[in-house]
Amino acid sequence: MKDQSTKELEFRFRFFSGLILCIFAVLLMRLWYLQIIQGNERLRMSRMNQSREIKIPAPRGVIYDRDGRVLASSRISHMISVAPDDVLKNQRVIQTLARLLQMKQEDLVTLIKDKRKNSVNPSDYVAILTDVDPKTVGRILEAQLDLPGVQVDDYPVRYYPRGEWAAHLFGYIGEINKEELKAKGDKYRMGDLIGKTGLEKAYEDDLRGKDGSRILEVDRLGHTLGVLGERESYPGNNLRLSIDAELQDTAEQALREHLAWLRQNSNYKNARSGAVIAMDPRNGRILAMVSYPGFDPNIFVGNTRGRNVGALFTDPLHPFTNRATQGEFMPGSTFKPITVMAALGEGKADANARFGCTGYDRIYGSKFKCWNVKTKPGGHGRQNLVESLQNSCNMVMAELARLVGPEDLAKYARLFGLGSKTGFNLSPGESSGVVGDPEWKAQRFKRDPKWYPLETLHYSIGQGYITVTPLQLANMYSAIANGGKLYTPQVVEAVTNPEGKIIRQYRPKLNKIIPIEQEHLALVREGLEKVISVGTARSYFTGFPLDKYPIAGKTGTAQNQGKDDFALFASFAPVNNPELVVVVVIEEGGSGGLAGAPIARKIYETYFKIQPKEKAGAKLTNTQGQATTGHNSGQSRTAPQNAPPTAADPTRGTSGSMGETNSINGENKQNP
Repeated sequence: MKDQSTKELEFRFRFFSGLILCIFAVLLMRLWYLQIIQGNERLRMSRMNQSREIKIPAPRGVIYDRDGRVLASSRISHMISVAPDDVLKNQRVIQTLARLLQMKQEDLVTLIKDKRKNSVNPSDYVAILTDVDPKTVGRILEAQLDLPGVQVDDYPVRYYPRGEWAAHLFGYIGEINKEELKAKGDKYRMGDLIGKTGLEKAYEDDLRGKDGSRILEVDRLGHTLGVLGERESYPGNNLRLSIDAELQDTAEQALREHLAWLRQNSNYKNARSGAVIAMDPRNGRILAMVSYPGFDPNIFVGNTRGRNVGALFTDPLHPFTNRATQGEFMPGSTFKPITVMAALGEGKADANARFGCTGYDRIYGSKFKCWNVKTKPGGHGRQNLVESLQNSCNMVMAELARLVGPEDLAKYARLFGLGSKTGFNLSPGESSGVVGDPEWKAQRFKRDPKWYPLETLHYSIGQGYITVTPLQLANMYSAIANGGKLYTPQVVEAVTNPEGKIIRQYRPKLNKIIPIEQEHLALVREGLEKVISVGTARSYFTGFPLDKYPIAGKTGTAQNQGKDDFALFASFAPVNNPELVVVVVIEEGGSGGLAGAPIARKIYETYFKIQPKEKAGAKLTNTQGQATTGHNSGQSRTAPQNAPPTAADPTRGTSGSMGETNSINGENKQNP
């Protein structure tokens, strides 16, 4: 029998043996858990402590014109990235980096923390500054040993080499917001750049490339020891546009210079904005598109992002609005071909019909008068439909409108695409415009739903309840030029990969064939051709080889309450085989001839490679050899001494050639 001491020793031995076994069992279980259950996660965390990932942004696709000229590309710049976990815990790094970047320490800390929120892994590098100037880069590189966790890398910056040139077409890029991130799913993360407007947004999925990454090996302080691995970035796809860079150049310069000329040499001191569209009527392709004033999309990239942008957003001229697709304007006399075609199509008039013009409407008298009533008291006299277009006679349009009625005027306007979007793929989307009729007014104006007869007369000359975008007007004149084919306007011809292989090609898209007699279109084309050769726009094309390149067109002047008249000019050439449609709209520019025709002429001269025969400032004379003065609304105006830079002096020509102003006074808007 064991004594008491031995039993006690055995108990203690067994207890401690069991305790040791339990401890080893717990340690073994923990080891199994860490190695087997959490092995992969622990390995990842371990590697995180010795590695950092940095994103390599991909360059966006290049945008070319129809002849392969680069319109938008990327340039190489520098970005400064930091590993937040390494930098924020090292006060010396914060102090040094803030000094080199010429920032306050608290601002730098806030910036890093904000950028870290956008990072999937807080240990990875995040870009805190982009498009950094070379001097700053040099200072950072010199102090690299004192800046663990700070990295300087090359990266591509979106670049628009021509600045404001076609800015509304290209649009701009910016950092993705929460709404865009939610819509795009997992393809993006906060801090990524994305197309905000224009082609940059409409073709974002094509233009955006695939970002790469680089895995850097670092020590415990964050110093880079080497590269563990790298995934190359891949550029985005390219766009080939239908834009003709030479024609776009001409349109940009002509619009800008002529607006300045109008302010300096005419009564139209508020002529500060406008739009120009050049389109191929054979397929709907856009050859040039200008909206003025504009903006430089380069201000939205790199470190300049956000600078000088506030003034643009508050500018009363709204430089971010694409007037070519979003501006809604009363068409004025450029609408008159619709009135003529409505009368012809409904059998209310024919080519032989003649109408009288005494200068004043036979019912409303001075409340509705012809544009030349003060310079030619007897009006235009008897004239047929071709002559009524040639002379832009309001009285003939009034008679046709009475015969046709507002419903059919609206019907033919809609047939030619007015009142609805054209389908042009650009962001933001285009405006629809307005094509009103009695039913439309009854629904819109509850207090005064009645359609008055005088409103029908206004309608016939493009005033009142009718607004169009310049793009719609270009589409309408394209259909007149090509025999009634209404195309969907396009500006992208093809999408190609970085190697130049075509991925997707855009063929012309015929929207519809307008059900209208070809002889009716031919009659309208004849009238529009005479507008240029002997009508309201003849003086603006003096010296132009119309025998070789005959032009058809229409001047238009629309009154806007509280503002100077808006000017419009719509045209196409050559008449016998149209290749080009040009539409010009000048806000508060006066008559369509004075403000629009010289710009259009410049574009035609470029397209047909014509050297202007007359020098700026050349004095045109009438058949009596006397210098003449221009007029508007019947009021004579002394010819300016300085000719516009875009054509021969447009205010010197045969009397009556200035173009028309549709006369509508305050009384017209009231119950007649």
